[in-house]
Amino acid sequence: MTDVRAVAWDDIPDEEVYPGITRQVIHGERQTLVRYVYQPGSVFPQHHHPQEQVTAVLSGRIEFDVAGTRRVFGPGEVAVIPGDVPHGAQVVGDEVVETLNALSPRRDESPGPDRS
Repeated sequence: MTDVRAVAWDDIPDEEVYPGITRQVIHGERQTLVRYVYQPGSVFPQHHHPQEQVTAVLSGRIEFDVAGTRRVFGPGEVAVIPGDVPHGAQVVGDEVVETLNALSPRRDESPGPDRS
């Protein structure tokens, strides 16, 4: 039997990726889970990666631009973004946005100002 690895978000350090956007990352053997917290007015620039991304919005409202198509997502909604498709996001309104992003296969290199 394989042991289950238990992880608490409070035990994972967060890092500021862009102004007003922090993330925490958990890696499994074959997938990555990222918790993002976006402050009002924050923008995640366009980027792309080979992994498929499934983003569940937990709070607030966020607009995704996926290959030029824009759509606003709110709590309880999920965006499914295919791999290698350019996408970015920005907060809509004055609420903090929290999302959980599942990436598969595992993503060891995360986007940031010095990475795509």
